[in-house]
Amino acid sequence: MVESIKVILVDQKTRDRIKEYLASQDGVIRTSDFQKAGLHNAYLTVLVEEDVLVRLKSGLYLKAEDQTVSGFYEIQMALPSAVICLASALAFHELSSYEPPSVHIVIPRDDRTLPPEFPPVRKFSFGSIRYPLGITKVDVERKKISMYDREKTICDSIRYRRVLGQDIVNEAVRKYLDGRETNIDKLIEYSRALKSEGPVQTHLKLMS
Repeated sequence: MVESIKVILVDQKTRDRIKEYLASQDGVIRTSDFQKAGLHNAYLTVLVEEDVLVRLKSGLYLKAEDQTVSGFYEIQMALPSAVICLASALAFHELSSYEPPSVHIVIPRDDRTLPPEFPPVRKFSFGSIRYPLGITKVDVERKKISMYDREKTICDSIRYRRVLGQDIVNEAVRKYLDGRETNIDKLIEYSRALKSEGPVQTHLKLMS
């Protein structure tokens, strides 16, 4: 028995409507909004096959022209609460030569939103004190991305040194101390808020 392949044909009038709709949207396309505009969601499959859209996860698409190399923007669109952290933040801040195979992100502990299907992520959950501390907006490929600042990234890396590896953490602390943007007062302030001043001070002394 030969399986039949369903071919979705899109006439020019419909293509013009889709083009007009996409032009009115700012990067992200939601299936629900697409349908509200009177367009069948089957057309989304066609647009993905034609490399006009990229599927982030069920019900959420991104204009192909808005794709990024880092994948940070795609993650932010699929998971708005995500903050780039740990090894990915270390690499961005030029505190590590290590590039993790998955993007390291943090979400609030009670957030159950699904991450994107691509790029791959390694997800961490922080509580009400650790999560908001040190969040900043950085420019990555002309997009505004939530990421922890240098001092918070160092504190988190020391806290998760068994996950990252001690060599990576030592390199990060050494580069932080050797850099021009070092703010020891802020680093110690963060470590106190996170109840990790002891380990942070120990690493500072060892790498000084």
